[in-house]
Amino acid sequence: MIDGDTVKLEDGSRVRLTGFNTFELKDSGWKRDYALKAKRRAIEVLPEVVQVTPWPASKDRYGRLLGNLWMGQAYLGEVLVSEGLALTVSVPPENRLVRCLTSSEWNARKSRLGVWSLGQLPESAKNLASGGFQHRVGAVTQIIDKTTVILDGNLRVVFPKADPEIKLGVRYEVRGWISRSPKAVRGDWPWTLKLTDFRNRVRVF
Repeated sequence: MIDGDTVKLEDGSRVRLTGFNTFELKDSGWKRDYALKAKRRAIEVLPEVVQVTPWPASKDRYGRLLGNLWMGQAYLGEVLVSEGLALTVSVPPENRLVRCLTSSEWNARKSRLGVWSLGQLPESAKNLASGGFQHRVGAVTQIIDKTTVILDGNLRVVFPKADPEIKLGVRYEVRGWISRSPKAVRGDWPWTLKLTDFRNRVRVF
């Protein structure tokens, strides 16, 4: 087990599990604590022999296979998300099980299990100061066009397609991999999140 969402098989292949994300071991504070908990839990529940689906699996830009690990009728992502040790994220086209994971996450959140017991998530978009996977919340403070908005004056969010219903002041939770904005706009909006799926954006009240 490399970390909570990446495993190494006996033949040396690495599998990046899809539909969810765990915190990074290189993180600090509570995020590192939960990265370690996710890894330990995965090691605890995984049997020696697992089934990888879909097969043959496609690969990501790092050469990792993309799929799910099944343990009989259960799969690892469901275990970690349902215990509050991982967050659901939809990355098409490898998002077949996201609906199930979203339901599991909601139940964990309502029951304040795992990371949801800390009251740390979602974090404010206004205070964003680093990239990587993030779960942030903020109000729409500027509408650039039908596919791009600014949350809390700091986070530039690019939608997968036009959203004519977007309005100023609406609050959203967003999640995904955040990076530095292009130089042309970085001075105004330092960070950009390109949503891969509208399921990674939820309106909050």
